Amino acid sequence: MDADKTARGFAAEVLAAGGRDDLADMIRRGDGDDFPEVRAAMAALGGLSDRLGQHAEALRVYADPGFWDDDLPGGSLACHDKGEVARNVLTGRRPFHHRD
Repeated sequence: MDADKTARGFAAEVLAAGGRDDLADMIRRGDGDDFPEVRAAMAALGGLSDRLGQHAEALRVYADPGFWDDDLPGGSLACHDKGEVARNVLTGRRPFHHRD
């Protein structure tokens, strides 16, 4: 997801809905990144994009068949993980964050 492009589109729609088609058109042309509507949308969607990336990374870990391979010495990685990757991501940390 291109968060900045999405943010510009969102800000343009907000301004158009408020009757400011002139400003919405400026944003759609790539101008207006200094508008408060654009800056706020970029901040909000940028954070959301980061979180979605972390969630996707955790899903890739869990989707990897090797993560569930019971034939690994010591058992599967899933057996040792016990949901740690998911808990890390749900609390805003990287999937492989460790306390130590």
